[in-house]
Amino acid sequence: MMNSRKPTLSALLLLAFAFAALFGPSRSEATSLGMFTVKMPLYLHGSDGDPLIEIADVPFVSSYASPEGTYAAITKSFTPPTDGSWKDKEDVNIASVYGIKVEATEDGEGDVSHLIITVNATTAKAPEDYPFTVQQVTDAVVTCVRLMTPIRPADEQKVTVKVLEPVKKK
Repeated sequence: MMNSRKPTLSALLLLAFAFAALFGPSRSEATSLGMFTVKMPLYLHGSDGDPLIEIADVPFVSSYASPEGTYAAITKSFTPPTDGSWKDKEDVNIASVYGIKVEATEDGEGDVSHLIITVNATTAKAPEDYPFTVQQVTDAVVTCVRLMTPIRPADEQKVTVKVLEPVKKK
């Protein structure tokens, strides 16, 4: 004689397992890496050329959402590849070297989005032997932000760039 409860019990267990798998807490997160280009303020410290901050397109890989990850990438460390002639390789992103950070958040009401980009130089410091002031490097970062921000009609997107200046020592 065949037990008619066994298939029903198996079906219920399978259904419970499927429900738990679909709606239960996930232990793994799916990541999708992407490569994009950001503007970075670059300075090759110790070179024999004229000291200047160059704004350059730099490839960057991230799985963070845009615009948060895109703008934060402006101040990430960057050491470019070399043919071997550059012996003392170091971070050439002057914003990273000075300790400046960029954050972006998206807000908005109704049909108009509001992109708020904060350039945070409150803890920035000019390293010894670097020719630029914190203000000059902050200005270069703001330039990168502006170059990376598409201009959209005012009824579609509002953009606010806030600059947090270094804290003055008393």
